[in-house]
Amino acid sequence: MERFFLEAWQTVREGGVVMLALVFLSVLLYRSAFGTLSFVRRFSIEEIRRKAGDEASSLDLEIAYSQSKREFSELVSRQVIYIGMLAAAAPLLGLLGTVIGMLDTFESLSQRMQETTAQVSSGVRFALVTTQAGLIVAIPAIFIIQWIKREAQRCQQSLSHAEMTVSHERRGRDR
Repeated sequence: MERFFLEAWQTVREGGVVMLALVFLSVLLYRSAFGTLSFVRRFSIEEIRRKAGDEASSLDLEIAYSQSKREFSELVSRQVIYIGMLAAAAPLLGLLGTVIGMLDTFESLSQRMQETTAQVSSGVRFALVTTQAGLIVAIPAIFIIQWIKREAQRCQQSLSHAEMTVSHERRGRDR
C-alpha cells in the first residue's frame, strides 16, 4: 500500500501544477457527488410526513409533498449541473497538461538539436500522465451523475405518488 502512495505521489509530482489542480478538482467533484448521492438516498417521504406533524390535514400533506418535490428537484438539479461541470473540467485540465508537456518537449528539441530520447520522453510522459489523470477523474463521475439522476427520479416518483394518493383521499372525503 505504501508503494502505491509513493507511486501516486511521484505521478502527481511529474504532472506539476496541472496534476495538483486535478487532485483539487477531483476532491471537489467526488465530495459533491457522494454528498448529493447520500442526500438523495436518505430522502424519505416519511420524514416529510413527520415534519408536517400528526395533526396535518390532507391538504397540508399535499402541500408539503408538492413543496418538497419542487425543492428536492431544484437542489438535485443544481448539484448535478455543478458535478457535471467539474467532471467536464477534468479532461480539459488533462488536455492542458498535454499541451504544456508537448510544448516543453518541442521547446527542448528546438534548443538542443541533439536531444536524447530520455529528455524528450520526460515531456511526453508529463503530457500523457495529465491526460490520463483527467480521464480517470472524469469517467467514473459520469456514471455517478447517472446514478444520482436515477435515484432522484425514484424519489420524485415516490413523492408524486404520495402527493396524488393524499389528493385522491382528500377529494374522496370532500364529496
